[in-house]
Amino acid sequence: ADAIEMFYDECITPLDEMIAGTYTADKLMSTFGEYQYSNAIVFFMRLVCSCCLQTEEEEFAPFLMGEGLTVKQFVTTEVEPLDKEVEHVQIMGLCKAMNVGIQIETLDRSDGPVNHHIFPDGCQPQVFMLYRPGHYDLLYKS
Repeated sequence: ADAIEMFYDECITPLDEMIAGTYTADKLMSTFGEYQYSNAIVFFMRLVCSCCLQTEEEEFAPFLMGEGLTVKQFVTTEVEPLDKEVEHVQIMGLCKAMNVGIQIETLDRSDGPVNHHIFPDGCQPQVFMLYRPGHYDLLYKS
């Protein structure tokens, strides 16, 4: 429990300061530039995602059918370890857990318009990302 509280504190303190308007862009860059802090935040977000996927197992299990894994096996092997890439299911789970809308623009080699997906369904996206096979980038409004 103490270890989880440490990760929680490393994550919540910057969020509280951002909400209060006292967290500067320089401080954000400094925090994410320090290995121990950035990993603590990433690990805590992975735990949040893991909890959501397991709590909402009926909703997320169909996305794992092709993997041959239960939700518990999936979060243990693909969500919680720091050395794993984030995929579609993890993004959906974290968006739901954090109640943050996201729009993902998908670029592939097919003809036609760029496809996009909004998570959770029916929300107003606050974060925009570009997906190219194997990689996500944040998109910023100009």
